[in-house]
Amino acid sequence: MPVVHVNWWKGAGEAERRELVEEVTGTVSRLAKCPEAAVTVIITDVEKDHWGLGGKLAGDL
Repeated sequence: MPVVHVNWWKGAGEAERRELVEEVTGTVSRLAKCPEAAVTVIITDVEKDHWGLGGKLAGDL
């Protein structure tokens, strides 16, 4: 069933990751009309110096 990949800047704590997973799971489950247990959420923490934004490294902004 649905697999959601979230890439975000490194630094969020466990509480923020937990809330993100709960919110994304609930929304995808509702929209896809599938049970929450069928939704997978994968979170990737990315260093700002590995993230380009507007032609610059995010760490430089």
